Amino acid sequence: MLRDKLSRFSGQISRAGAAQISTSNQHRLAPLENIPGAGIYSGSSGDYLRVDSDFDESYMHGRATIRSYFDIRALPAYEFIGGDLPELKLDKFVFIDTETTGLGGSGTVPFLIGLGSVTASGFQVRQYFLPDYADEAAMLEAVRAEIKNDSVIVSYNGRAFDLPIVLDRLILHRIERHLNFAEHIDLLVHARRLFRRRLQDCTLANVEREVLGYYRYDDIPGYLVPSIYFDWLATGQTSDLRRVLKHNLDDIVSLYFLLHHINDIYQHPEEFLTEPDDIYSLARIYAARRDHGAVFRFLEEFEPSLYDQHRHDILFLEALSCKRGDNLSKAVEIWENIASGGTSLSFFARIELAKYYEHRVRDLTAAREQAELAREICPATDFHREALKRRTERLARKLPS
Repeated sequence: MLRDKLSRFSGQISRAGAAQISTSNQHRLAPLENIPGAGIYSGSSGDYLRVDSDFDESYMHGRATIRSYFDIRALPAYEFIGGDLPELKLDKFVFIDTETTGLGGSGTVPFLIGLGSVTASGFQVRQYFLPDYADEAAMLEAVRAEIKNDSVIVSYNGRAFDLPIVLDRLILHRIERHLNFAEHIDLLVHARRLFRRRLQDCTLANVEREVLGYYRYDDIPGYLVPSIYFDWLATGQTSDLRRVLKHNLDDIVSLYFLLHHINDIYQHPEEFLTEPDDIYSLARIYAARRDHGAVFRFLEEFEPSLYDQHRHDILFLEALSCKRGDNLSKAVEIWENIASGGTSLSFFARIELAKYYEHRVRDLTAAREQAELAREICPATDFHREALKRRTERLARKLPS
């Protein structure tokens, strides 16, 4: 059949190429072979350099060591991917980061692909480097062999950038139509949810510094990476290329530590959260899940410091969760504190108190009193003025003359 013929034809194409390391690649890659863990490998379609880096339990990355997480063999699935899976086994995790010749598109080539995994002694990173465009299929085949159907991919913006580029190149070289794996944890999503309110800039380098306490030394800026690879192709210059390898290595190792740090926050927020903006962000995550009990239990631990720091925005969120979770007495207590605080949220606290007295307590006099107090501090917006006017007029009609 035609399909069988095409299959055999594509197979012949994918198997074409050098069976042993070419002389030109051997010569060009020789200066990189003295990097610890480096070796030149030959695939069915060309050559590639692989650099293996091992980190034992004593390795420190910022404020944490691998020893801190050494005994953890699985993570709760719900916090990272939702669904019904009870846990994700760490020995199935594949941490991935790529360095490419551009920012996307059909001509973008991933010339360096880093893969990390948990080992019996700690953590290992394997970096696959492309010596020349003609060798791309060989490198991609080696990378593809590491990603299994039961792998859990961990990346930083990999859902939008790294994986689509790798898959495009796999298709182009007729290696694979689909990049099959079990799950994908994109840590950029979690970092933005937890830290963007405080940091604004959620690039991996900034999250490393501000969250993990890890500072890179002599790091190469990301925008220079493609030009360094082009220089390598043209001149064989390797000095800056070593910095690119270190940059990619740091990315992969940071993914490992950031994954565990975020898991620590999800599991023990009272121990690992100190910044009010991060506390607010996690409370918003719980609220988005409609887990109002979790919002209250979580924020109750921080109430004294939140009152001291006048973080009425976080306390107001707690009060709303108490209201929705049918804990009205606690909600009223918080609204009364916010209402007397003289902040921009005092108006909204007065409105909530007016609703409470009108609809729950049926005390129209108290409801009207709260509405009148709200009018004195009403924000200068037509929407709020009109809504408050309708509320006070309705209460006036309900009250006896």
